[in-house]
Amino acid sequence: MKTLVLNTLGNDYTEQIKALIKDKEIEIVDTSGMKIAHCMGCNQCWLKMPGICAIKDDYEEIIKKLVETENLWIVSDTRFGFLDYKGKRLMDRIMPMMNMTIVLRDGRMRHEERYHPLNIGLLYKGDADQAIMEDWCKRTAAKIGGHSLGAIALGINAKQSVGEREAMPVITGRAKHVFIINGSPRVAKFSNTDKIIHSFVKGLEEAGSTWELHNLSSRKEWETAREAFLTNKHILIAFPLYVECMPSMMLEFLETLPSERKQPALLSFLLHGGMEEGNEFRFCERILQELPAQFGCSYGGTLIHGGSFGIRTREDAVKAKIVAPYEKMGRLFAQNGNFLIPEAKKFTGPEQYPWLVRKMVSLLFLKKVNKGFEDFAKSWGCTRPLDDKPYN
Repeated sequence: MKTLVLNTLGNDYTEQIKALIKDKEIEIVDTSGMKIAHCMGCNQCWLKMPGICAIKDDYEEIIKKLVETENLWIVSDTRFGFLDYKGKRLMDRIMPMMNMTIVLRDGRMRHEERYHPLNIGLLYKGDADQAIMEDWCKRTAAKIGGHSLGAIALGINAKQSVGEREAMPVITGRAKHVFIINGSPRVAKFSNTDKIIHSFVKGLEEAGSTWELHNLSSRKEWETAREAFLTNKHILIAFPLYVECMPSMMLEFLETLPSERKQPALLSFLLHGGMEEGNEFRFCERILQELPAQFGCSYGGTLIHGGSFGIRTREDAVKAKIVAPYEKMGRLFAQNGNFLIPEAKKFTGPEQYPWLVRKMVSLLFLKKVNKGFEDFAKSWGCTRPLDDKPYN
């Protein structure tokens, strides 16, 4: 198998890439001019057309190359101490290489590989912390069944590391009005994040706070969202975990924001995902802790909770039960103005299940869960097995 390099920086970096990656069988693809959309999180590549992305653009040719690839390198610029949205977008779209079915691998719950493990490496330029980039490679590769190839800086990174930026003072007091951004790329109607937000705002209202909501899935809302970001005191961004961090669409929006504000603000986050253990979210939380200072904001904490897969598809009674705990957190947020409270930390749940519990889950619970995925796929009209390999 070969090494595939996806280069978002253009052909000017080709020779430097070749000097750093000395694999014999290597293909470098310049993605800077390719038409590649953001992953919408629609799950059709898992549950309706297994292995085939619903978005028809140039990334389909990349997936075909990945089927024959052992080592994948991403070449990207950086923003906010992490990949920029163009580099992250390439990884978000890799989901067709995985199956919906979940297995216990290396003691952790993982999605099963559709074809084979992928080793992940990163060549980056700009403002980034080497340790953060290395950690992202390790965590991402583990989820795809492979190992990290490492993170290598291109040239000299002259900019200040995001970890060295001065933290802003925390704003205290009630949150009388909360400006909320739904950072999910999925349209609100089909968004699990949307269902969580609407439970959360019930708590805000019960505590006497008002709120407004903008959805990044609609680019028509971006301009008003930018203006509201600059003028509101309490800002909350809610989003699902995408490949260890923020969705690339959310990163793109953040890259359009100015770094100077019209007034001080507290920026908080609501982070959720399908897996239930808290340690699944810690890398992203680390990025979020440093992010507010990039916009002249104070950090208001991150509310983390797993087990959110398929909220939108559940029966109303089940859906209401799943999202109900967020209502209480909305009340607490209105009263305290942030998530820097013991209740928010406890809300996350277990950091990691004991080994025996994970083993029991793999033997008993996962069989039921995976059967549920198969039944759900049939309800969507799927006629192929969930582990289908369309490009073999």
